[in-house]
Amino acid sequence: MSSVILVKHPLVSDRLRTLRDRETSTELFRRALRELGLILAVEATRHLSTRETTVVTPLGVEARVEEVDSSRCLLVPVLRAGLGFLDCFLEFLPRARVAHVGVARNHDTLEAEVYLSSVPLNAMEYDHVFILDPMLATGNSSVKVLELLQLRGYSPGRVVLVCGFAVEAGITQVCLKFPGVRIVTAAIDPELNDLGYIVPGLGDAGDRLYLL
Repeated sequence: MSSVILVKHPLVSDRLRTLRDRETSTELFRRALRELGLILAVEATRHLSTRETTVVTPLGVEARVEEVDSSRCLLVPVLRAGLGFLDCFLEFLPRARVAHVGVARNHDTLEAEVYLSSVPLNAMEYDHVFILDPMLATGNSSVKVLELLQLRGYSPGRVVLVCGFAVEAGITQVCLKFPGVRIVTAAIDPELNDLGYIVPGLGDAGDRLYLL
């Protein structure tokens, strides 16, 4: 089954406070989301495979070390809000490939529709896939992205879904439809409102990132 990791840390709590506050400016919102993303990236990459190599230290001594081949990682930011986490992951995985997926929500039916995808077909070249989306609300957008990945040959066991805010309804849908996917989140809120927004949540992350 899917596993859910709720990241607990004083710095996470502080960034969540900033993100929830409706008085937070666009500048501070972007900064807080980026800082939260860095913390989540550390947890989400916990299971990365490494390879052994050697280096020579400043003392002229050869030391055995381990390194991550980030070229075997695929980052999938869900537009628009997922871009807020993208640079955080590229800080640690500079050679990762980026595949943008655009998902729009029909505000009448709350159904998700994919309008853009650059997910590569050569799935076997990637050991780890990270879906980046600050909000896991109904779960419809995440399921659409996971369906797209599966159709292109990516097994759920290689996928980590990274979000800042989630609710049980979205988590349950992802876990039931895609066992094996790991979910990393900073908060699990109690409910959705009639419009499908997380409550208390942070509003619309995409709007707060990119609209003045």
